[in-house]
Amino acid sequence: MGTRGFFAYRYKRLYYRQYAPRDAHIGSYGRGQIFLGLIPHVSALQDWIEDTIEMLEDAETCEQCDHDYDDVLFLKTHRYQTTYDNDWMFVVGYSISWTYVIDLDNLAFIVNGYDYWRLDRLPANLIDYYDYDGLKDDIPEHCLCTDIDLWPPHDFDEEDCQKSYEALHPAIVPAAEWGAPTWDKLSMSQRFSIEITHNLLHELSPSLTQAYIPYIRARIGEYCWDILCASIPALPIFQDNLLEDFDLSPRTLYSGTTRDGTRPGYPNMRSFRTNQPFKIGDTRSIEYFWVRGCLVTFCTRLSEPMFVALEVTQMLRKLRRSKLPESVGIILSSQQTLVVVALDGTKVRHSPVLDIRAASDVPGGASDGRLLLTSLLNSPSHSLSLPWRTRPHQPLSRTSNPTAALPSEILQMIIHCADIDMGTYLALCRASRSIRSVCLANPQVGDYTVLRKVPDFDSIFIARGLGDNTEKTIKIWWQRSESLYHSHGKWKFQEVSPEELTELEEE
Repeated sequence: MGTRGFFAYRYKRLYYRQYAPRDAHIGSYGRGQIFLGLIPHVSALQDWIEDTIEMLEDAETCEQCDHDYDDVLFLKTHRYQTTYDNDWMFVVGYSISWTYVIDLDNLAFIVNGYDYWRLDRLPANLIDYYDYDGLKDDIPEHCLCTDIDLWPPHDFDEEDCQKSYEALHPAIVPAAEWGAPTWDKLSMSQRFSIEITHNLLHELSPSLTQAYIPYIRARIGEYCWDILCASIPALPIFQDNLLEDFDLSPRTLYSGTTRDGTRPGYPNMRSFRTNQPFKIGDTRSIEYFWVRGCLVTFCTRLSEPMFVALEVTQMLRKLRRSKLPESVGIILSSQQTLVVVALDGTKVRHSPVLDIRAASDVPGGASDGRLLLTSLLNSPSHSLSLPWRTRPHQPLSRTSNPTAALPSEILQMIIHCADIDMGTYLALCRASRSIRSVCLANPQVGDYTVLRKVPDFDSIFIARGLGDNTEKTIKIWWQRSESLYHSHGKWKFQEVSPEELTELEEE
């Protein structure tokens, strides 16, 4: 039939793979069905698994195996190409039509990288479930393997990492003890950042959860950059091409444009592309960077204690190099979690792993991790003061300035009566600290100043537009790109008419 494919076993995260140049389909005479037929009935499954593991341990391995075609078709040879990489599982459509894995780690039969069948509940044949284009219908729930782990192995020494971590004598401080304000104490800008981050995470989640796939893992820097920017209160959302229009630095924090390379400072996220966990030692690397007084870095995952130990240890090395007596670091994971690290002299504290996804049972859907992130990334004049620090938080000193004597309410009225486009907004933010504080109180989305949220609607807000003082209703959303090779998304926003809002209420 000319259909090419791969057949593999997986054991201890290592793939034992063979290539078939044709007849790899799952039809009546396809080798997919023959491969499936190697798996016995559940009554004999455990003995077969043990025998298969023994066979793999004794199998002849090679970097590039050349098999006799008939041997491959009938799976007679025990010579395998071994690899920890799993990208080949997901390349269906790129000259490869089918991939099959008998996964002895997850006890699953995997078809084309995405279909996970339980080994102990496999149907007698898969012909009824597949055609030549792939899976026809959903896998029956009782046959579906839901707990699947396809992450490649890490390549650092766990014992050395743990020793380095324990030498720090860190104190793990619960989220409630970091002093983050509750939802009812947050400003409009803070609530807005939480709202749009929830929207962004909802859109990115399908990709982020599959970061074990190399081509997705290679883009973690982009994904985390967008999450970070959305999480920063009062960070303007730019329209297309405004970076060039305002002659801003390429390292300016901003979010939601379509221009290529709009994740400043991340043209080469080497640690993600090569799956190398260590970031220390490369003087050209800016994988650690300062944002509103916090040192920020991205990582792939924090799902196990050894990854937390690794990232905390590395963050502490960087914080100590800053020579600051007190400092805070944020480790943001692609799996929508974070760890916060605080260094006070020689005392090391860090949070447990905290979720930043929307929570269903709290006001605003703001989890403890999300509230803490928002507070740490707040504007410098309202930055979070950690409760255990002996020195009280010192507000920014005020210089003699005519605007400093004006009450904030008067400044607010003056600014709100002006036509505020993005250029004017950026200029006002540089005018003085008091004017900047008023500007940052409300988010800026293009030429709209967001005033408040419309109750009971996701990401719909009342805003003031350019050119008049009338209130308008706008909605904002993250629009994903269907292409894997171009900008993966951008913020979109538009006005909502009263009629459209009524229709949304009736849905």
